[in-house]
Amino acid sequence: MPIYEYCCPKCGVKFELLRPMSRANEDAPCPTCKNGAKRAVSTFAAFIKSDSGSSSAVAGSGGCSTCSATSCAGCH
Repeated sequence: MPIYEYCCPKCGVKFELLRPMSRANEDAPCPTCKNGAKRAVSTFAAFIKSDSGSSSAVAGSGGCSTCSATSCAGCH
């Protein structure tokens, strides 16, 4: 089972939850306030290598899967 990241729009707590893929998009109970938390888009780091051999980081950006905000504070 994969680990998904969730963010509570009520209290702003971010947490991870191990659950089946079939339940990935369901709201998850926030461990702090028990409100329904939305799944967040996970951020990651990626690197690309040029022909000359140098590497550079490519930053990921994430936010709520239901809007374009980059943090839960943007969903309030």
